[in-house]
Amino acid sequence: MKLPISLKLSIRSILKNKVQSVISILGLGIGLGCVFLLLLLYIHENSFDKFIPQKENLYRIIRGEDCNTTYPLGSTIQAEIPQVNSFFRIHQVSQVELKNANNVLLKDDNFACADSSIYKNLGIKIRNGSVPRSVNEICISSSIADKYFAKEDPINQLLKIKIGEQFCDLSVCGVYKDFPAYSSLHPNFIGHIHLMDKFSSHKRKKWGHYTSSKNNFRDWNHFDLHTYVRLTSKAKPAMVEQSLQAYKNRTSDEKIMVLDYHLQPVSDIYLHSNNLNRNFYTRKGNPSELIYFLIISSLILIIAIVNYVFLTKAKIEIRIKDLGVQKAMGASSMHIFKQVLLESNLLAIISLIPASLIVILGIPYLKETLNRTLSIDVFTLWQSYIALILVVLITGSFAGLLIGFRVSKISSVLLIKGKLVKSIKRKQWGNSFLIVHFTIFVLLIVGVISIKKQLDFAQTGSKNIDTQNIIVCELNSEELSQQFQMIDSEIRKIPGVTKVAGSSFIPPFKNFLPVNMACGDDQVRFDGLIMGKGMIDLLGLKLIDGEGLGDFHDNRNEMVFNESAAKEHNLKVGSIFNGAFLVRGIVKDFNAHSFHEKIRPMVILQQDPKKLYLLAVKTTENSHVSVQKKLNQFFKKIAPDKIVKTYSLQDQINQFYHKEEQQVKIISAFSLLAIVLSIMGLLGMVLNAIFLKRKEIGIRKINGAKTHEIIKMLNRDFLKWVAIAFIIACPIAYYVIDKWLENFAYKTELSWWVFVLAGLIAMCIALLTVSVQSWRAATRNPVESLRYE
Repeated sequence: MKLPISLKLSIRSILKNKVQSVISILGLGIGLGCVFLLLLLYIHENSFDKFIPQKENLYRIIRGEDCNTTYPLGSTIQAEIPQVNSFFRIHQVSQVELKNANNVLLKDDNFACADSSIYKNLGIKIRNGSVPRSVNEICISSSIADKYFAKEDPINQLLKIKIGEQFCDLSVCGVYKDFPAYSSLHPNFIGHIHLMDKFSSHKRKKWGHYTSSKNNFRDWNHFDLHTYVRLTSKAKPAMVEQSLQAYKNRTSDEKIMVLDYHLQPVSDIYLHSNNLNRNFYTRKGNPSELIYFLIISSLILIIAIVNYVFLTKAKIEIRIKDLGVQKAMGASSMHIFKQVLLESNLLAIISLIPASLIVILGIPYLKETLNRTLSIDVFTLWQSYIALILVVLITGSFAGLLIGFRVSKISSVLLIKGKLVKSIKRKQWGNSFLIVHFTIFVLLIVGVISIKKQLDFAQTGSKNIDTQNIIVCELNSEELSQQFQMIDSEIRKIPGVTKVAGSSFIPPFKNFLPVNMACGDDQVRFDGLIMGKGMIDLLGLKLIDGEGLGDFHDNRNEMVFNESAAKEHNLKVGSIFNGAFLVRGIVKDFNAHSFHEKIRPMVILQQDPKKLYLLAVKTTENSHVSVQKKLNQFFKKIAPDKIVKTYSLQDQINQFYHKEEQQVKIISAFSLLAIVLSIMGLLGMVLNAIFLKRKEIGIRKINGAKTHEIIKMLNRDFLKWVAIAFIIACPIAYYVIDKWLENFAYKTELSWWVFVLAGLIAMCIALLTVSVQSWRAATRNPVESLRYE
C-alpha cells in the first residue's frame, strides 16, 4: 500500500534528524510513561467496589467516627425499618494459624466471620459447594483452595485453624471466586458469623489482668463488627439514617449513646475512610496522596511537553529552508501546517514504545511501593484506553499546533533566508524552557532530601526512650504466658542478651490505649500503657522521682505517671490520685507513639506476669541478629505447635512512617526521571544552539579563540538561567515542605544546606551536559563548520 506523501515526508524528516528525533521520542516517552502510570493508578483507586451489583443501594453503618457496630443491630433494623432490604455483618482477623495436610504449622491472612448474605450483597460467586450453615463449616477463596488442596477437590476436606487457644477442625463447604483486586473487602476465608466469639480471646489476652469478665458479643454493648445494609431501590438514605438514631440508647454506655449513626456508601469506603476509627477489615486508599502524585506526574509531563515542544521547534529550525522551498514550489500554508502537525503526532505515537516500557516496569514498582493492588488488569477498564489516547493526542497536537501555526504564517522568502529564529524569538523560548525544567527539578530534589531528613529524625530521635536493639516476642497463648518466669530465666542465658521484661504494650506503638481512672463519680482519662516489672528500665525511661514498677500485687493500685500527667494533675510521689491510686513514680515525658502525635498525660499500669502478652529482649549492638535467631529456635523448642512472632521494635516504629517512606520512594523515582529528562532536554537544546552557532564558532576558532573560551561562551547562557530557576524554586519548595511538615508534632528544621545541595546538583548536571557538547563543538575543525554556509 502506498503511503501518503505527507506521511513519507514526516518519516523522512524523523530519520534525517536521528539524534533530535531519538531525544524527542525518549524524552516524551518517559514523560508519558509517568503520566500513564499515575493515571492508571488514579483510575484503579477510583474503581473500588464499582463491581458490586446495585452498589448505589449498599451502605456501611458508621457510629460517630467508628466503623464498629453491635451484633444485633443488623437483624433488628431489617426487621423494624422497611427500607432495609437485607444486611450482612463481618468480623475479620488479620492472621490465623492453621495446619496443612502434612500437619505443618502455617500462618495465613484475612479470616472473616460473616453472614451468608455477604455473597449476594457483594456479588461474589460460589464456584462450587455452598455457604457455611454452622460454626463447623468454612468457605474459602479459589486461591486458598489451590494453595492448600492443589488439584484435589476441597469440598468436605478439613482445615485445622487455630481459634482462640486451640485448633478447630473446620469442614470446607464451598469455594468462592477471589474478591476482585479493586474490592475494599477481601477475606480469604469466610466462616460462620458465630465463630467471632472464639476469636475475641486474642483481644482479651492483650488486656490480661484488666480484661472485663463480661464478654457477650451478641449484646448491644459490644462493638466488634462491621454492618452493611442494602436499602430498597426507593429508599431515601437520609430517612434511614434518621430511623437509625432510635437505636443509640440500646447501649448502656452513656458516652456511646451520644454518637449518631450514619450511612457510608460502599463506593466511598476505600478512599474516604482514613478519618474513621477501627476500619480494620477493608483496604484503604488515600485521596490526598492521589492528588499529590497527580501533581508530581503533571510536573513531569510539563517537563516532557516543554522538552518536546522545544525539540520539535529546534527540528523545524534545522529544516527551515526545506519548508521555505516547499512553500516556494506551491505548498500552501495549510499544507505546511498539516505537515508539522502530522510529524509532531507521529513522534508522539512512536514515543508510546518507551512509554510502554515505563508502564510495564512501573506497575509492579507502584504496587510494591504503595502496597496497592494495581496490576496489568487495570487495562480491562475502558477508562484506561480513553486516558491513553487523549494524553498522546493532546501532547502531539499541542506541539504541532503551537509550532505549525506560527511557521505556516511566515513567507517562503523569510523561510529560505532562515529568518524563523528571529520571528519566533528563539532565545525567549529556550530561556523559559530551562527555567521551567530546572525549577521542577530543584523542587523534586528538595522534596526528597527534606522528607528523608524528617524520616530519619522520626525513626531515630524518640525523646527520653531507648528503642535501639530491642526484640519483641509475642506470647500468643495462655500456656506461654504461664511459663513467663521460666522463659525469662532461659532467655537471659543467651549470649548478647542484656535485659528481659514483659509487657502488654511496648512503646512506641501506633494506637492509643485510653485508661479511665475512676473513683466514685469522678473519672479521668489518660493515655495508657500496661507493662511488667523491669520494662521501664529496659526502655531507658528516665525517672524524675520515685521508682518504677515492682512486684505485682493483685490488690494494689500503684501507678507510674509521666511528667505531663504530674503537671496537669499536680501529682507527687506517694500521694493518692483520685482517692484510690498510689503514685509510685514519675517519668520524664517520652514518645509513646509516632512523631505525628503530641505527648499526652500518661499512666503506666502494671500487668500480672502470668498474663503478659509481649516479651522484650534488649541486646548488645553486635548480637541483635544472632539473638533473634536463637530466640526463634528457643520458642520452636518449647512451643513446637505454636508460631511465636519475633520482630525488632525499630520495625514497629518504621511502620508509623510507611506512608512517608512510600512518598520518598515515589518522589525519588520521579526525580530520577526528571534528571534524565533534564539532561535529554538540555542536550537537545545545546545541540540546537551549537547548530545555529556553527558559523560563529568556526569564525572564532579561525581568529584564534581557545577551546576553553568557546566552552565558557556556550556554558554562560545556560548556567545563568539554571541559577534563575534555582532562585524561583527555593521559596516554592520551602512553602510546600513546610506545609508537609505540619503533619508532624515533632519535626526537624528546614535546613539551608538542603536547598544549596539541590541547586548544586542542578548546576552540576547542567554544567556537565553543556560542557561535553561544547567541548566537542570547540574542538571540531572550523573548516567543517564553515562548509554549511
